[in-house]
Amino acid sequence: MNYQEFKDLVFNMAKAKNLTEYELFYQEAKSTELGAFGGVINAFSSSDSAEAGLRCVCGGHIGYASTSLFTEAEAESLVERAMENALSMEKEEPVLFCKGGMEYKEVTPRVVEDIPTAQMVEIALKALQCCREADPRVTESSMTSAVIQHSTTCLDNSNGVHLQNTTHLGAVIPQVIVTDNGETCDAYDFKLGNLHEADLEKLAKDTVQKALDKMGAGVPDSGKYPLVLGSNAMSSLLGVFSSAFSAENVQNGLSLMKDKEGEQIAAECVTLLDDPFYAESFRQTSFDAEGTPTRCKAVVDKGVLTTLLHNLATAAKAGVESTGNAYRGSVESPITVRPGNFYFQPGEFSAEELYEKAGNGVLVTSLGGLHAGADFVTGDFSLQSSGFMIRDGKKAEPVKSFTIAGNFYQLLKDITALGNDIELGLSCIGSPSVLVKEITVAGK
Repeated sequence: MNYQEFKDLVFNMAKAKNLTEYELFYQEAKSTELGAFGGVINAFSSSDSAEAGLRCVCGGHIGYASTSLFTEAEAESLVERAMENALSMEKEEPVLFCKGGMEYKEVTPRVVEDIPTAQMVEIALKALQCCREADPRVTESSMTSAVIQHSTTCLDNSNGVHLQNTTHLGAVIPQVIVTDNGETCDAYDFKLGNLHEADLEKLAKDTVQKALDKMGAGVPDSGKYPLVLGSNAMSSLLGVFSSAFSAENVQNGLSLMKDKEGEQIAAECVTLLDDPFYAESFRQTSFDAEGTPTRCKAVVDKGVLTTLLHNLATAAKAGVESTGNAYRGSVESPITVRPGNFYFQPGEFSAEELYEKAGNGVLVTSLGGLHAGADFVTGDFSLQSSGFMIRDGKKAEPVKSFTIAGNFYQLLKDITALGNDIELGLSCIGSPSVLVKEITVAGK
């Protein structure tokens, strides 16, 4: 039985039980993933899953139930379990379901073509071979992965909302290890899109070069330096602190963004966008996990915090409209708040121009210990880092094993320029390289 047939059965049963407010949320995922190591395929998985979750109002409370079985008997059981769950609830929750009749922007997702497994195997092995051929210092411990995923979400409710969205992901991911004179360095990279269109030789060379560039790294002197945070490093930092812009966290006392809307919280050159329609992202959607229409918005516009991110519950509590940022990790998960494609708007400068502006400073390309060394409530961070020195406006020798320490909210104010390099990647959170006025470095 397909989802639409199952949905009709559930809705008919809900009506027969005299329910007037209910919602069915459906997720379907198909994926094939494999890995190459040592010249052979050492990992393979293929999955095809589907599950649905029902929310309904019964006795003034919201009840929940979920299933991965789509039969007539299960449709009746799902409604009964959700009603029983509602009647057992003591906590009062706001009854909020998305209203019908709203307008949704049409989304044209990036399509990733399915290819035979044998061709995926060939691509993964070829990518690994290209890595090995790129430089003799690449070790046998290097590996590559190939992934194709298709995900479909449907949301239907008693208010006449009927929505569907499908996203596609394809990626080739090399992870290389190089060794020379007893020193070992590693790096990874990825290419999104159709696997058979990936330039494997270029991807391999770029990844290997990233690892080789780390060779001979020393430890910088401790002190305060102008800082260039590379695109990947700044994206990682934004990923950790993105939850600070959630209205749910603000209302629960877990963010310093409370009462900051309309205030300058960052440098004037900083604009932070939440864009569910970002053309280069594999994750685009016209509705959130509650069915609210999504929209592109500047969360921070020229340094000013213009809005927090809301779902229906947080918006009702704040007396505003939802921003379309409701999120569910699965049909069984509670509804929370999460950004869509979240990124700093690129600036006008190349990476080399940022180095020139820094003069003598530090370029950080990689951050470690992000969750242990960063407090998203206070904004404080102390993170293991690696990268390069910047000398006389040029990228210089590699450095490692040093710590940068500061505060994310102060860092936003200290950004003086943004680069024009950006790629959202697998997390859908991104940033160009940024130049920061000063950072504390703990080295030797």
